[in-house]
Amino acid sequence: MSIHTLIITMTDKTALLEFTQRWLAQFTEAPYSESLHAIPSPCIVENSQQSTTKRPQLAVAWRPVLMVPAKNLNIVEQVMAITLHPSAHVFYGTQYAGDINVTFKGTADEHPLPVSLIQIWNDDDFSRLEQNLIAHLSMQKKFNRVPTVFIATTAEDSDIISLNNQSGEIVKESLITGELLTLAPNLTTFLKQLY
Repeated sequence: MSIHTLIITMTDKTALLEFTQRWLAQFTEAPYSESLHAIPSPCIVENSQQSTTKRPQLAVAWRPVLMVPAKNLNIVEQVMAITLHPSAHVFYGTQYAGDINVTFKGTADEHPLPVSLIQIWNDDDFSRLEQNLIAHLSMQKKFNRVPTVFIATTAEDSDIISLNNQSGEIVKESLITGELLTLAPNLTTFLKQLY
């Protein structure tokens, strides 16, 4: 691993963990999910019956948990014969968590953009992610598009938030046209602009 890659990795990992702590600070109890109920995960901290809040009965409380050891997307790289940007490995290989709904504040002249950060719930979920990334990169290759790694969804079904694999920029990507609109110069800056 080069010094440049190591610096990117450490900076991105620190930014991701700091963002996660900032996001968790808004809750008096662990966040919960109805859609992840009854799906095993190292993130589960309690079932909803133990909660003091009015949660739906079929909900699971969870907290992000570090992946030990950290995971990587080497299988995606091997299948696609591509080297993924170091930020992609950090984003998906650092923690288990439920998807995180936040808003990207952007610059003063941009409207806030609600996004849902894609997270890994368990090891089976990580395997599905690898398959989905391979399918995504295969389609981009077929249409001669810039390779990207998706990291979040938006309210628009045709737009996703991705990591530009060539530049490391975070972009809003049109799944229809392949157009990339730069939101942040890198993952660290993007994470610092989420609230």
